[in-house]
Amino acid sequence: MATAVTMSGRQFDALPYEEGRRLELLEGELIEVSVPTPLHQDVVFNVLAALRRYLSGHKGAAFADVEFALSDLLRLRPDVCVLLADKAGKLDRNRIPIPGSPDLAIEVISPTERASESHGKVQAYLRNGTAEVWQIFPKSGTVEIHRREGSVTLDRTQTAASELLPGFGVAVSSFFE
Repeated sequence: MATAVTMSGRQFDALPYEEGRRLELLEGELIEVSVPTPLHQDVVFNVLAALRRYLSGHKGAAFADVEFALSDLLRLRPDVCVLLADKAGKLDRNRIPIPGSPDLAIEVISPTERASESHGKVQAYLRNGTAEVWQIFPKSGTVEIHRREGSVTLDRTQTAASELLPGFGVAVSSFFE
């Protein structure tokens, strides 16, 4: 049985940084994130493209795979993130981790991801200032949108939209094309 490695955010930040490292810190536990599959990357690209098209006419920024320091025990890297208005304007694009939380965090769920880690990330984002968390499930073709007040599940026939992005809407099916 493997032993969980625990550490603080400061200890995590002191680890030697390698471009593309696949580690996160979830409530002080070091988590190794699996290498994304081509399908995972396609979904990330499609979501990021839709968000960037929308944000080109609005104040905000969207990125893939950027590390956030949500608290002293949390260093998470959403597959896609959105920073709006002030957060986007104050962003130092040469520094990681980004202090604080994204406004919107999107996680594409791989078949090997443990449900407890996935659920733990959603709760950690919402507790630490992220307004919305989307979980995209390529295997089932569904999207779960989580907010503090509740969650909704969308299938391929529906449109994903966000209260944070007025006028934004994209067919869930387009994420999987």
